[in-house]
Amino acid sequence: MPAPFEFVSYGHSDVGLVRDNNEDAYARMDDYAFFALADGMGGHRAGEIAANKAIQFICRSVEELFTTASKNWEAKELSDYLCVCIENANRWIHHLSNRYDQYSGMGTTLSTFFLYKEFIIYGHVGDSRIYRFRNNHLQQLTYDHSLLNELYLQGKECTEQESQQYNNILTRSIGSTNTICPEIGIEKVCVGDIYFLCSDGLTDHVNDMEITRLLIKYPSPKNSTHALVDLAKAKGGKDNITVVTVHVEPCLTLTN
Repeated sequence: MPAPFEFVSYGHSDVGLVRDNNEDAYARMDDYAFFALADGMGGHRAGEIAANKAIQFICRSVEELFTTASKNWEAKELSDYLCVCIENANRWIHHLSNRYDQYSGMGTTLSTFFLYKEFIIYGHVGDSRIYRFRNNHLQQLTYDHSLLNELYLQGKECTEQESQQYNNILTRSIGSTNTICPEIGIEKVCVGDIYFLCSDGLTDHVNDMEITRLLIKYPSPKNSTHALVDLAKAKGGKDNITVVTVHVEPCLTLTN
């Protein structure tokens, strides 16, 4: 069943103003309406390896699904498959971390989504976020797996210093343990929606009001993506910054 909409996507990754290398990685698989982003962690460029390996693994899994199986999938089936893909990517990164000394302790965030039929099917581990922008309202679809967010949900108050410290401590990441529990979600898609993935190099500098303003000001995915990255750099650019933006548009294909 074809989707009742079309989409336009754009992605951009910038090393920022402080780091020497880029430990973010992303993928746009427009043929499968699948998008993914990872933000790696670990010394000696191991974070860069973890992010790229995780993206490569999950993209191969998605390609294998659609090239080897011809099926009218239900959204729940695809969400279950996405969960397994993320779990398998975790085991692969954890295996590499244990096998090679230079990769010891490496890990990465991983955020992904499909646009399928009338749904967005998404899954994530870590604090790289997925947002939806609908009717000029910005909504974070994902839940940050950070110590700061865990404390916030428990109703605990933190000082500004504690907030800065705890925000960088992940409670879940790809590769840190042999097993992982991804967060998976399914939502209805509406024409006019904007979905985007981003690393914390964006959200550590740019708040929701600023994101909203730029999405309204720049109606194309390319322009809004670059505007978001440029603003994060203008406000410090202390980390790598990656944004993948997807605009949902009316289906213009005519059928008889």
